[in-house]
Amino acid sequence: MMGRRYLAILATAAVPLTSHRKEAIRKKALRLTELIDTDRLIVWSDHLHTMRSPAGHAIIGEIFDRGATRPEVTLDETSWLAIANSHGRRLVERYWGNYVAFANGPDGMAVVRAPMGDLGCYYVELEDSLVIASNLDLLSATCGPYRIAPRALALHIAYPEWRHSETCLENIRDLRGGDRLAVSTKGINRTTLWTPWSFVGPDRMIDDPIEGARSLRNAVHTAVRALACDCDRAALLLSGGLDSSIVAASLSAGRVDFLGLNLVGNDAASDERRYAEMVAQRCNVELITASFDPYLVDIHRSGSAHMPYPVHRSFTQAQDRIAAQIATRHGASLVMDGGGGDNVFFAARTISILADCLATSGLDKRFWNTARSLGDLAQTGQWSLAWRAFQRSWRRSPAPRKAASDTFLSEHARTLIQEAPAHPWFVPHASVLPGRASHVSLLVPAQNMVEAVNAQASQRTISPLASQPVVEACLRIPSWRWLAPGRDRAIARAAFANDLPEAIIARRSKGTPNGFVAAIFDQQREAIREMLLGGHLAEMGLIDEGKLSVELRAAGPVRGLNFVRVMELVDAEAWMALHH
Repeated sequence: MMGRRYLAILATAAVPLTSHRKEAIRKKALRLTELIDTDRLIVWSDHLHTMRSPAGHAIIGEIFDRGATRPEVTLDETSWLAIANSHGRRLVERYWGNYVAFANGPDGMAVVRAPMGDLGCYYVELEDSLVIASNLDLLSATCGPYRIAPRALALHIAYPEWRHSETCLENIRDLRGGDRLAVSTKGINRTTLWTPWSFVGPDRMIDDPIEGARSLRNAVHTAVRALACDCDRAALLLSGGLDSSIVAASLSAGRVDFLGLNLVGNDAASDERRYAEMVAQRCNVELITASFDPYLVDIHRSGSAHMPYPVHRSFTQAQDRIAAQIATRHGASLVMDGGGGDNVFFAARTISILADCLATSGLDKRFWNTARSLGDLAQTGQWSLAWRAFQRSWRRSPAPRKAASDTFLSEHARTLIQEAPAHPWFVPHASVLPGRASHVSLLVPAQNMVEAVNAQASQRTISPLASQPVVEACLRIPSWRWLAPGRDRAIARAAFANDLPEAIIARRSKGTPNGFVAAIFDQQREAIREMLLGGHLAEMGLIDEGKLSVELRAAGPVRGLNFVRVMELVDAEAWMALHH
């Protein structure tokens, strides 16, 4: 994606960057504009939004002041100084957006990546310098090709929604959103400046449902308007589900010119046209519907070619291709979706919510109201839920659990990941309520989705519900407020009840891509067999070929969800072919 790239080199040794070193890397920065050139830092970029200061600071990407819907175009000397002296902390506390910043502080350089931001930040440590880039192509061109890291790849397959600083290519690291690299002659240290755990304590809680709904509504309106501010027209992937409908309502309220795209697969579960039509009519926007089929998917092509891990799913090729064609045809330079809404709006039906009620107020009216709401959604009796809540409160830690997706991994691969650390958003402090910990853990796949931007796409795709302002607003709402009789995501429904049809606000059903993925698996089973058995994953000893062969040999309709695991292996195999 042109216009969102950057390349930087920082000196880490006591000696400054030599002219020879500068010239060697400058040749790799083709079609990029030089922003900073000092004896310890050089930065190039073609990003539409850049800011720099005479003191050697730079911010690449959009930054928005809290509550603002237009990006900052300049910062005064006082603001730059505050950012530098705080080693970047001031940036994540006062602003939000999609940026990577270089702050030249008193003790060295701080590199900061935006929380929940979609601008990549990959880096390689060399003997005397640190090279940082927005994508793998720039990094590889500068520092050379890199081999696959078997342990990291096995970990990615087992936990495809978790991304750590270690990538699936040796020596390439990823600066996670909200983290900072402190670079000086003393070394390189990575620390976390922003974490969702900061927003789930009792001192930050908004327990009033009216205030919570107002706060959430304002945050969504702000994020949607801000992230659409640069486009003349947007295209919204409007499924008719609650999340994309909320984005539609916010675009309409912000008077953003947009059209709705409703894409339908060849299975009944993906056909939500009647719901999308209700929302389009309410928002008075054009709705375009189109169909896509499994034959549009090339399982040998990786959407993650520009990334150091196989994070893109092949089934999205069909949707992405048609969406791009329609958006181009109708003059839309930006594609939006409701991605991450389930996670951010805590669409969970977990007993840990009742455990929160027990821990804070015991068996009071709130507990039984919440039990009634949870029982209605889960079709379980209140007394059974109450007993399970007691067990959850006193017999287990607040940490949520996540099973590994290791169905087809080899014993060797399972050994490689045995001692793998949990994602930090799965490791709460002892004082955190279990329901609040469950909410934070749901943000892991949301962060993964936001950061897995397809840099090869012709239009930029944005998921505003997974932005920093919305995430922070939602985390302040306690777990029990997200449930109501017959409804999950209750606060989000209440916040937009006056903007959307009642059928959308009350909707319980939800479309799923599983039928489409199953069709791809069924139609291309022979090609998948040839691809995986004896392929790169097998050669590296990461998959159980015997077990996989049995799965691929099974006749008849697809059953269970093992096909999802197989398709994840297909994505990894396609990515490996590019780096083997």
